[in-house]
Amino acid sequence: MKRPKWIPVILALALAAAGWIPFHALEVTRAGGAGPAVFLKRVAPGDTFSLSFVHSVEKSPVTDYFRIDGDCRIILYQTEFSSLNTGLPAVVSEGEIFERTDRGFRLSGLSRVLPEIQLQVSKAYGGTLAMAGEEVFLPALAGDGPLLISVRRVFAWELLSRVLRA
Repeated sequence: MKRPKWIPVILALALAAAGWIPFHALEVTRAGGAGPAVFLKRVAPGDTFSLSFVHSVEKSPVTDYFRIDGDCRIILYQTEFSSLNTGLPAVVSEGEIFERTDRGFRLSGLSRVLPEIQLQVSKAYGGTLAMAGEEVFLPALAGDGPLLISVRRVFAWELLSRVLRA
């Protein structure tokens, strides 16, 4: 039985069209968003990630925990830190839980919507993004300076091109 000649054409068109399927991705850009993306990873509601760094004034470790909500927004839901001084959480709002841990302090029960995260990174203070078992040292990826972390819609071809370059 002969296969019609138009089947490969339809398959090629279907694959090309699939590249235009939109997804949401966590994107890290240099220079507060003006530079090119240095990190791009697909996210879906329920996904989580964390940012760890050394507090520039207190010189103590801080880890912030985020999740992606049903509207693909970034939600800060917990933060851990080892001291209670300048620039670290000191006020607890209704529904939030402040507790002492073996490594310092934890503020949980948060539900803070962040349209984006602006972060100054440097080798001296670290800056690690951890997500789905992968850790990225941000200064090695983007150098010292300001970064912008956000969720945006991307197309499948953008994600595929990143995978192929890696």
